[in-house]
Amino acid sequence: MSFAVLRLAAPLAFVLAAFPAMAGAPVWKVDRASSELAFTAVQAGAPVEGRFEDWTAEISFDPAAPETARIRTTVNVASARTGQAQIDGTLPSDTWFDAPAFPEAVFEARGATVTGEGSYEAAGTLTIKGVSVPVSLPFALEIDGDTATAAGKLELSRDAWKIGAGIPEGTVATAVSVSFRITATR
Repeated sequence: MSFAVLRLAAPLAFVLAAFPAMAGAPVWKVDRASSELAFTAVQAGAPVEGRFEDWTAEISFDPAAPETARIRTTVNVASARTGQAQIDGTLPSDTWFDAPAFPEAVFEARGATVTGEGSYEAAGTLTIKGVSVPVSLPFALEIDGDTATAAGKLELSRDAWKIGAGIPEGTVATAVSVSFRITATR
């Protein structure tokens, strides 16, 4: 073996030895029929509940090595539905999600930390309307054989992504609650 090949092989061998759990972390396939990505906003003092109908999640997670987790969720922002025609028609507009220019929101995390028995937090980045903001996603996880159920909720400020920019707090609250319930199999 030549010296040049050894120089390239040694760092590769080190990386593979240092991160063996990454290669073995189970990949989970989300069961969309029993999963939900929802949100709650407040308009004129009343809660408005909705969900995203079109989204995907790529999840690689091993509870024995949560630091190796890889999570990527892609959401079609035009698929937001509240059941209220006026709101549903307004959300894709440029004032809100600007779906024609930015059709997808993406959450990406590399690694998670244990926060308690069956509880974790994934630090990642949420990109909406081309603006990327660090967020921490807390979630509870139960695994029964080859089926996992995860649920979590976080509060976001729509101002961070200029969603509804210029809309006063009294009309639509700045805080938006996002929740999810996911069932997946490996």
